[in-house]
Amino acid sequence: MRKIEFFLLQKYRTMTNTTLRVLSYNIYWGGHQQPLERTIEVIGESGADLVGIQENVNREYEDQTPEIAKALGFSYVRHAVLDALEEFGAKGNKLRARWTQQAGQSTLSRHPITAQSPGGSGIQVVLPSGEKVWMFNTHLWHYPYVPYQLLNVDFFEGEAIDPNAHDAEAQAILSARIGHETEINKVLWDIKSILPSGEPVFLTGDFNEPSHLDWTEEAAQAGLYPLKVDYPTSRQVLKAGLKDAFREFYPDPVAVPGFTWPAGIYPDAPDSSVPDPEDRIDFVYFSGANVHVKKVQRLGNVSDNSEISFAEYPSDHRALLAEFELPEN
Repeated sequence: MRKIEFFLLQKYRTMTNTTLRVLSYNIYWGGHQQPLERTIEVIGESGADLVGIQENVNREYEDQTPEIAKALGFSYVRHAVLDALEEFGAKGNKLRARWTQQAGQSTLSRHPITAQSPGGSGIQVVLPSGEKVWMFNTHLWHYPYVPYQLLNVDFFEGEAIDPNAHDAEAQAILSARIGHETEINKVLWDIKSILPSGEPVFLTGDFNEPSHLDWTEEAAQAGLYPLKVDYPTSRQVLKAGLKDAFREFYPDPVAVPGFTWPAGIYPDAPDSSVPDPEDRIDFVYFSGANVHVKKVQRLGNVSDNSEISFAEYPSDHRALLAEFELPEN
């Protein structure tokens, strides 16, 4: 009996040592739309080992990370978003400074957290096998939002872009760069400082920008999007040496669009007369020798056709769960 138990224990250890589940989850203003237990349930049901949470505070600006982590038995680190006051407050944009400072993100880990990256946007985690991995998490600014601009939806800053204009794609790229270039460059600088170690790296986040891997000519011709757009942020991430887990597993954006936005009951649509455009703006990126994607699933409401569904899903974003196979030491 003891030999059988030992064999099963060793088999279990091998499985947990070589499989890692990474979740990106915007919990929508600290999960305030429904009881926080709903948000905790979604994370628990995912079986995730590493969780990148965006919008970790509620409407009263109370950080929900400690309660979520305690319920799950996870460790966590809360990230300030890009030194908000220095970055934006000095320019007089107090609304953006407050939102960036407060509605930030946090990273949860099932396994011990042993270090933080130089720029503070990532953590080092030691797996049961002894292998070290890095987990980064980000939440990019939510406007200008190019899909809204292309629909002429009034949403904070961002002038309308005529999708039929000869320079429509160039306008869309410029708008995306204005909204996200500074933020993503800081995160990628942080990641690039870690990449030479050769340790696996994962990046989760609500990017508030679609991917150039989705808005292709073929997808536009299929009617999924109004035109082809070579979105700059996803290009920058790939150029830095990371891969898009969803598109590695589902390479055809027409056959499997993989929309993550909007989801569930979304009460804040900026223009009720215009259907909110569906898009894939929540991502899990990765890098590392012999790191392979085993499975990618979306978590959402029953009506969203998500791979893992909940009757009362508590967010306006589908969560994205990527399962990886790591090389054995």
